[in-house]
Amino acid sequence: MALPLAGAQGETATTGIAERYDRGGLLAAIVVMAAWHGYVLATIIFSWSRLSLWAPSVLVWLVYAAVGTASAVVLLRGGGRSAVLPLVACPLLLAGVVIIGLTQTSSFFASLNWPFTATAFFALVVLWRHGVAALLAFLAADGMTGLAVLIALGQTDRVSIARFIGLCGGAGLPLTLFAGSKIVSAMARRAAQAEEEVARTRIAERAAEAVQEARRIRYEMIRGVVAELLDGLAAGLFDLAEVSTRQRIAVAVTRLRRLLVENDDVPDPLSHELRACADAAERRGVAVDLAAPSGTIPLLPVQVRRALTEPVIEVLAAAASRARVTVVAAPSHVAVAVLADARLEVLAPSLHVDVETSQDSEGELLWVQAQWTGASESP
Repeated sequence: MALPLAGAQGETATTGIAERYDRGGLLAAIVVMAAWHGYVLATIIFSWSRLSLWAPSVLVWLVYAAVGTASAVVLLRGGGRSAVLPLVACPLLLAGVVIIGLTQTSSFFASLNWPFTATAFFALVVLWRHGVAALLAFLAADGMTGLAVLIALGQTDRVSIARFIGLCGGAGLPLTLFAGSKIVSAMARRAAQAEEEVARTRIAERAAEAVQEARRIRYEMIRGVVAELLDGLAAGLFDLAEVSTRQRIAVAVTRLRRLLVENDDVPDPLSHELRACADAAERRGVAVDLAAPSGTIPLLPVQVRRALTEPVIEVLAAAASRARVTVVAAPSHVAVAVLADARLEVLAPSLHVDVETSQDSEGELLWVQAQWTGASESP
């Protein structure tokens, strides 16, 4: 039952590691975009006197700033996976390439024609959640748009085409940053998955060892319960006609039934084990009234549950015809009492619970109570 949960937690941790690396790459892309846009602003300011029209340049710069800011905010908040952001931002970026290219300079390669190279860094952030194919498609569209502007300006000589191809090569920087970040994130994910797989293997090994140890303990307990009794019967040391022998057999059988249900996955293990003890007594003809617990029984260690049920087993084994078992529980206290028409000389002592006994004056009814007291939750 625990291994699937551990696997789900491990998958969440692996995803979280990959997301942290991806977020680091995104922050680097945002810093590069902001630094580039700041450089463009400085270029516009220092070249103000050479602007043929200042309004388009300022407007496009502001639009790019708004696109970059909105994209960064959306992505840092975990969004950007839908197509809404690219469908809005990418046309604005390409429009800026056309507007500045046609209005600000007679040369496509002048420093004032900044959108053609800057737009790749904005697209890097806008398309961060959409994979390398989407970024390549935008870079291709940017190149086609720039080529159209170049043709519109009539700059199609060999030198201009060569310089244009060189500018297109500058798109390799954002593309490299994008691909490198994704590769690092993928490597981090694989490393975390490998580490998680090793952890799962260790957990499975420890679980197998725990199961094996539990089986060994159960075997030793079963052996301790029945070996002495069977040896005595085989050697003729015990007489089945004696009441004490029949009681010892009843105790052994009930302990075995309790042992078989101790590892059952139930919400209330103590009541489940008491029910098994009552069933064993009822098979011998004893009418057992197992009352519903008063209060909520806390989760108890198996040693405490055995100590609480042991007096019940001994009393039920000695009962002649009827018995009643009650449980009173609180967060730090559990009391199990049994009343039966039985006689017992001595009850085995326990290290985990306090046992009280009371026999009525006629010797017909025996009352036994086992109490466990844990750490109190209140100061």
